[in-house]
Amino acid sequence: MDKLFKLPPKSAADLTPPVQLSLNLSGLIGQEFHVTGKPRTDGSNVRKRIAQTLQSFQLPEAADINSYVIVPPKGKGVPRNVREFVDSYIVTTGDSYNLQVWNRIPDSESLLIDYESSSPLKCSDVRFVFVKINIEESLIESVIILTADYIVSHFGKFGKQTVKHQLLISPKARKAIYELGDRILTFPDSAKLKYLVKDEFTPPASDIAQEPDLNNLYSINQLKERIAKPLIGRKLESTDTKNRGQALERLVIELLGYEPMEDQLLEGGFPDIRNQLLEVKVQDSPTVDLGRFTPENEMVLYGDSGMTTFDVRYLIALTNPESEIIEGIILAPGQRLGDLFSYVSDESYKCQRSIPMTFFNNYRGRSVFNPD
Repeated sequence: MDKLFKLPPKSAADLTPPVQLSLNLSGLIGQEFHVTGKPRTDGSNVRKRIAQTLQSFQLPEAADINSYVIVPPKGKGVPRNVREFVDSYIVTTGDSYNLQVWNRIPDSESLLIDYESSSPLKCSDVRFVFVKINIEESLIESVIILTADYIVSHFGKFGKQTVKHQLLISPKARKAIYELGDRILTFPDSAKLKYLVKDEFTPPASDIAQEPDLNNLYSINQLKERIAKPLIGRKLESTDTKNRGQALERLVIELLGYEPMEDQLLEGGFPDIRNQLLEVKVQDSPTVDLGRFTPENEMVLYGDSGMTTFDVRYLIALTNPESEIIEGIILAPGQRLGDLFSYVSDESYKCQRSIPMTFFNNYRGRSVFNPD
């Protein structure tokens, strides 16, 4: 995105009024837009398209560098297009659109930009620009600009914020794993599990969602032979990381000999395959999303057995983002992940709200703001 849009406006009052903003963006309708299926690429492309369109009009005057302060640490939660204070989202198909807002509570009055001599810009001031794409024709179908208050009043409150922990696996660390003979990095089971796990394989008698049976836990050595080795070179065909994660989980369930499960049941608790105290992750970008639980800090998961986040075994598939092929595997207890990899120190979180697709379909061919 152009550097022009990385500077905030001189004041909140200088933002382009939202109705005018919708008129300015109406030129996007009918433009060709190809969805690649890669969220980061598509998101970046639509932000660039919006920025190019807005540059044809008068932008808010930029603030002097010494006249404001970005309030959140590292600018988390501040919209990407800070000049017009907008975040953009691509809407395609389905019964509903799951809006995810990272690192801010959308309808809150928390400060994002504090000015020296004028009113601040708050979370509730961010304008949501939804760009509806007709993927069959590869055309922009509509532009809908909404405020957080409108979303809450029409579709309900945003879901409870979900804390997201991350693990950073550097390109250097990836390269070191690829240089291993079998491309699989393993660590022994935790001291607590060391004398409980078994190396021989017998078909599981329990459901994957049942709590771990300490007498029937496969060792990391067995998991390597049974799962990790067969996964190297496999392709995870899907359009985004979340679905690739589910595809990987289904493969692991199959390789372990458990009964196949319905897709909707794959999004359950922690760890993913609870019966084997096994968490399954895909890494196709520098960070791995760990979810609500992190092995950076020890937390008891099962009171009777004393199992903690340190004991959970992590299988992380290193996939090529272009070919979607698994090129390497990390298989380690949570306690050892910090030995070679780094945790992202600041936690991120997201707020979510489902919006029916019928709402977006009502405005084909239009660019609107908070429509009745």
